[in-house]
Amino acid sequence: MGQVETRLQDSMPPMFEPQAFSQIVSNAPIAISITDDNGTILYVNQMFSDITGYCPEELIGRNSSLLSYKATPKQVYENLWHTINSGQHWQGQLVNRKKSGEPYIAEISISRFRDTQGQHCFYAIHKDITEKHQLLTDLKNQSVMFEAVLNATPIAIAMVDNNHQLLFSNAKYDKIGQSIGQPPMQALVDSLNEDYGINTLSDFMAQKDHRYKGVHIENSGAVRERWFDFALVRIPVSDTTADTYFQPQDAFYTVIAITERTREKLLVEERRINSVKLMTRDNKYVHAMQEALMATLHQLQGPFNMIDSAMNILKRTSPSCPGLIAMDEAMETALHAMQDIKQAIPERNSEAFQPVNINQVIRDATAICTDELLLSSTKLELILSPRLGSINGMPHRLILALKQLIDNAIDAIQAAKRNERTIRLTTFEENGEINILVEDSGGGIVPNLRLKVFQPFFSTKPKHQTGCRGIGLSIVQQVLNEHSATISIDQSVQLKGALICLTFPCSEW
Repeated sequence: MGQVETRLQDSMPPMFEPQAFSQIVSNAPIAISITDDNGTILYVNQMFSDITGYCPEELIGRNSSLLSYKATPKQVYENLWHTINSGQHWQGQLVNRKKSGEPYIAEISISRFRDTQGQHCFYAIHKDITEKHQLLTDLKNQSVMFEAVLNATPIAIAMVDNNHQLLFSNAKYDKIGQSIGQPPMQALVDSLNEDYGINTLSDFMAQKDHRYKGVHIENSGAVRERWFDFALVRIPVSDTTADTYFQPQDAFYTVIAITERTREKLLVEERRINSVKLMTRDNKYVHAMQEALMATLHQLQGPFNMIDSAMNILKRTSPSCPGLIAMDEAMETALHAMQDIKQAIPERNSEAFQPVNINQVIRDATAICTDELLLSSTKLELILSPRLGSINGMPHRLILALKQLIDNAIDAIQAAKRNERTIRLTTFEENGEINILVEDSGGGIVPNLRLKVFQPFFSTKPKHQTGCRGIGLSIVQQVLNEHSATISIDQSVQLKGALICLTFPCSEW
C-alpha cells in the first residue's frame, strides 16, 4: 500500500501560485468572463474586451445583459439560465452586441463554481464565430447553387476520388443509375475491364488529364440497348490528411460527364436496317426475275427446237410448201425475241468478300423481319454463341438467305395453325466450322421433299398465294454455293417443325 501511495504522490500535478493562473487566464486566446449568480460581470480577460469593444472597467459591475441583442430568441436565454442554475453545463450560440452596436455571433460555454466565500459564480468561455458562420453559410449557399446548376445541366455529372468513391453527383447521374440498374461508375469500370483489361480510372487516365470512353449497356428495360459517352477530367487537389500537414501532397479527383447517345445510335441503326431491308428486297426480286426469265427461256427452248426440226424435215420432203417462208420468218422473229429476253435478264450488283460476323448477320436478318414476325404473332428466340469465329463472305447475300429461311418458317407456322408459334436461331462453332440452326414450330418438311424444295419454282405453298413462289430456298441454295457452305434439313425435336442447318467454313483472314 505504501508503494501505491508513493506512486500517487509522485504523479500529483505541481502546484502553482494564483498569480500564475491569473496570468494564464488573462492572456488566453479565448474570451473568458466570470459573473455572479445574477449575471453581474465580475471579471473579463483581454480577449473578451477585444471581442466586445468594451474595456474591463466598462464591463465589471454591469449585468451581462449589456451584451444581449434582440436577434436572440427569449427561450434561448430561458434555457440557458435554467440549465446553469440547476448546476449543469450549458453550451450554445447567442447573438450579442458589441460596444459599437454591431451584432456578432458568440459561441459560449458556461459552467457554475463556488468562490472562496462559498458563493455561486459562473465562468464563461466566449468565441466570436461570426466569420466562421458567414464562411459556412457562404459555403452552404455555394453548395446549394452548385447543386442547382449541376441538376439543371442536361448531362450527368459526378466526381470520384482515386478509390472510385463518389464525392458528389447530380440528379441526372442518379437517374441514369436507376434506369440501368447499376451506378454509371460501375458500368464504366466494367467497360474498361472488358475492353482494356484494367479496373481503375488511374490506369485509364495514365498521364492524361482528359479522356473519353464510349460504353454500351445491354438493358432489361423498354430500350434493350443503350449507349453513353463518358468524358473524364482529372483534377489535382491537396491531400487533407494530418500526415501531409507539413509535407503537402497532391491527390487527384476525377470529374465524369456522361451524355447518352442511345437516341442517335438507334436512329443511325434504324437507317442502316432500312437500307439493309431495301437492299435485301432488291436482291430478292432481282434473283426472282433472273430465275423466272431463265426458266421461261428454258421452257420455250424445247418447243422451238421441235418446231425447227419439223421445219427441216418439211424442207427436205416438201421444199415447195408455200408456208415455209412464213414459218422461217416466224422462227427468226421468235429467236430475236428470245435473245431480247436474255438481254433483259438483270444482273445483281457484285459484293466483295470480307470477314463476316455471323451473329451480326442474324441480328440484321431478324431486324428486317420484325414486321412479319409481329404480324404473324411469332416469337423469335436467339441463342447466339458469344465466342464465334468469322467467315469469309458477303454479308448482304447472307442476310438475304437468312431472311428467306425466316420467311419460309413464318409461312410454315401460319399453315400449320399450331398454338406454339416460335422460330429459334442458334449459332455454334464445331470442328473448325460455324453452324446456324433455324428451327420452327411449323409442319416440317417430309423426307421425300427435302431435296426438291431447293429446286426453282417448287413450292409447298397453296396455289392461290401470291409472291415469289418457289424462289426462297432456291436463293438460299445459291448463296450457300457462293460461300462453299452446306445445308441439311431435319425435324426439330423441341419445336416439332423443320430444322435447317447451315454449315460454313471458318475464315482464315
